[in-house]
Amino acid sequence: MKKFISLLVISLFAIPFAEISAQQTSGQESKVAIVDFISEHNSFEVNPDGEIKPINNREINKKIKFFIEEKYPNVEYTRNVIWDSYETFLSPYDIKHHHTFIVQVKVKEVERLKYLEIYYNPKTEKVSSDDEWDEDEEEFLTLEKVKEVEAINS
Repeated sequence: MKKFISLLVISLFAIPFAEISAQQTSGQESKVAIVDFISEHNSFEVNPDGEIKPINNREINKKIKFFIEEKYPNVEYTRNVIWDSYETFLSPYDIKHHHTFIVQVKVKEVERLKYLEIYYNPKTEKVSSDDEWDEDEEEFLTLEKVKEVEAINS
């Protein structure tokens, strides 16, 4: 009887947590697999000088331009989308990768052209950026860098 009661108590606590855990993982995107890294690396081309040819994909460029239009309403237009790098992160707890693009943009009421750092995740095909417009500086600043400076100065 004691075993039955202890099993009943354990199930009453374990089942709700198992359901919550299942709901959380079902809504999350699958992690990047090693095969994804291999695929990305195999897609790189090298020029005769041994340099990696920049990625120039029309669909990625469209996604980047649309992202900028949506996130940065102060941008009048986008001029150049230039591939900058490919980064991977591997640890026992996390695995991810992304391409970085540098994008030249024209900001409303600012004379000089400005630059945005944009990330493209080839697994999810989503675009993101940590840059925010700083009105005082009249520059796009990376949020992490701003936070680091605030932490150092406080």
